[in-house]
Amino acid sequence: MTLTPSRLLDSQVAAAVVEVPPQTTWDPQTMRAAGAEILDHDAPVPKGVTRTVLTVPTEGGVLELRVHSPENGDTSVILSIHGGGFVAGQAKYDDSWNAMLASRTGATVVSPNYRLAPESPFPLPLEDCATAWNWVVSQYPDVRRIVYGDSAGGNLAAGLILHCRDTKATMPDHAFLIEPVLDDRLNTPSMRDATSTAVWDLPNATASWKAYLGDHEPTPHAAPAREGDLSGFPPTFLLANQCDPLMDEDLAFGRALTEANVPTEMVLLPGTCHGVLGLSGPKIAERARELVLRRLTEIIDGWRNT
Repeated sequence: MTLTPSRLLDSQVAAAVVEVPPQTTWDPQTMRAAGAEILDHDAPVPKGVTRTVLTVPTEGGVLELRVHSPENGDTSVILSIHGGGFVAGQAKYDDSWNAMLASRTGATVVSPNYRLAPESPFPLPLEDCATAWNWVVSQYPDVRRIVYGDSAGGNLAAGLILHCRDTKATMPDHAFLIEPVLDDRLNTPSMRDATSTAVWDLPNATASWKAYLGDHEPTPHAAPAREGDLSGFPPTFLLANQCDPLMDEDLAFGRALTEANVPTEMVLLPGTCHGVLGLSGPKIAERARELVLRRLTEIIDGWRNT
């Protein structure tokens, strides 16, 4: 039986996605401009949270890090990696969400403004995330650390963890993968049938992977679904959407984590499309945000009490 996402899509989600700018990964400049028009502003900072913008050196120049620090936030750090199909997005656009993460969880949240494809294909965005991770480890040596990523940021989060494991670098204590992009082969049923699905579809996925990989072979650090052995991964929370072309690869990754004896919590949200955490209005979107915030808070509170 062929999956028909349009039949499953929550009615409130279907109404909300009309306001989402079209994703055009084959035309990064247009996609970036559309995102900037809506998101390129200074988001307010909640009471008790401080925002600091700084730079660290990289082989390519400098990397901007946006740090949201809560009062007395000295027990944990979240490295939060933004999405955007590898070709768009800025760390700044996630300021509101990252400030909320800091306020609700009490963790310091660090977000890298990594370089974008196609101008900077793999491995450069991943190298930027590794630079940010190394900075977090050096600046916060005695705390628990989470790597968090949404969409393309979920890919970079998973790729970073594999990089740390394979190079014997410091590993995170937990991973949060939100609707992650994982498989460049684009051959799962949910992806093959996604010719015109809400927000994200097969044409966008195809152009996105082409931009990110450039002339490079799709190694597991670039496409984590290609990794045959996920042993050594930290405990992982993975969120997938029922009407997302990425659903099958996300569920398969959760199963692969389980088969590698990794403690895995996997949530499949009903009636949701890609980008659900960013939607305003649908009850299921608010539920998704609260679910992520609650699980992060529970894990971090648990660390504080040990």
